[in-house]
Amino acid sequence: MINQAYKYLGQTWISGAASSPQYGVDCSGLVTQALYASGINPAPVSAIQHAQVGNEWNSRMLWSDNRMPKVDFNNRQRGDLIFYTDPSTGLIWHVGILLNRDTMIESWPYAVQVHSIYSGRGNIAGVKRVFA
Repeated sequence: MINQAYKYLGQTWISGAASSPQYGVDCSGLVTQALYASGINPAPVSAIQHAQVGNEWNSRMLWSDNRMPKVDFNNRQRGDLIFYTDPSTGLIWHVGILLNRDTMIESWPYAVQVHSIYSGRGNIAGVKRVFA
C-alpha cells in the first residue's frame, strides 16, 4: 500500500482525482489507489465513483467504513489511515497514510507529499487500521 502511495510522490493535488501515478490525486484518491494496490477493494469508494460530482469527500466514506476498525491514537502504526476534521465544521475532510507514528504520505494542495501528522491539516479525528 505504501509503495503504491510513494509512486504518486510529487504529483499534483487534484480535487476529485483518483487515477494513475502519472496523473494527480486528492487525499482519498491516493488512499483509494493505495488500497487497490494492496488487494483491498474499498467499494463503494472507487476511482470512477470518486471522480463524479459530489464524491470529492470520500475520506468521509472511508472514515465510516466499518470494515476498517478504529484504533486508539496512541496505538497507531505504519499503514494506518489518519483522518482529520475541518476545524470550522467538524466534518471529516482529509485522510493520510501513516509512514510511522508521526509522519504520513498525503495529497494536500498542491502535491502528494510527506509531512508530519501535526502539520495543520485540521483536527485529528482518529486512526483506522487497514490491516487488522
